[in-house]
This record gives sequence, structure tokens and C-alpha cells, in this order.
Amino acid sequence: MAATIPSPLLVLAAALLSSCHTHVPPAAVAWSERQPTLAPQGANRDGDMGYLRVETDTDLQLVGRLTYYNLRRPYDVYAADGSLVRADVDNQGGRSGEEPQLISLVPGRYVIASVCGTTYRKVQVEVRPGAKTEVPENVLCEAPRVFPE
Repeated sequence: MAATIPSPLLVLAAALLSSCHTHVPPAAVAWSERQPTLAPQGANRDGDMGYLRVETDTDLQLVGRLTYYNLRRPYDVYAADGSLVRADVDNQGGRSGEEPQLISLVPGRYVIASVCGTTYRKVQVEVRPGAKTEVPENVLCEAPRVFPE
């Protein structure tokens, strides 16, 4: 029987789904003035921190004997220069992990990256003092790929 060599895409997908966080070159996740940016609605408020809520893709998982939940996948937070700020942000909030977590971040520009389906995608966000920036699931799942095809 001849050995088969897995395709690079399958190896990448397996690595993305099974590893802690994805190690990427900073240029792949650095801020781009050509990409759209999500920012909070309304005026800036007082405060030292801003807030971020990311609706990541989900995985159907059995919890207990007969209960299935669509658990939120983690995401990575990169600074505007592409350096990793937070890896594998636990995004399993309310409703037994089906609702995303609200996290606090220092105000600034960030690139959020997460696996949607089997593709690692990125969204640019601005976090402002005292305000909440939200990333809807459909925006993340339709966002540019971190690694071009």
C-alpha cells in the first residue's frame, strides 16, 4: 500500500483546529488602511478600557449524555503592527458557551483572527474608551483570509 501525503491545506486546517493559537507572520495580520474597520457606535465615553464582543463560528459538541451545544470558537487578538496581544481568547460565555464573551482591551486598533469553517480569517476593529465594539459572525466569516489561497 502506497503512503499518501496530505495536502498542505489539510495540514494547515488540522493545525488550526487542533493547536492553541496560530503562529503567523506579523505582516499577515498587520493593520491595512485598505480594509474595512469595525468601530463602536456612538460617541467615545470616559474610561481606561474599551470592550470587544466577537461572534466567532461554533462547533457542535456533546455536553453530558444527550445535550448538544454550539460552543463558540476562540480567537486571537493582534496589535496594529501584527504582534500577538492575546492568543486563544476563551469565547464561551452565557448559555453554556453558545454566547460570546465580552472582554476588555486597552483602546486602540486591533486585528481579530479566528477560524471560520476551516479558514483562518481576520477583521480589523477599533476599541474606544468605555465603548463596546461588536463583530457579527457573518462579518467574520466573510472577512479576508489571513493566508491567501
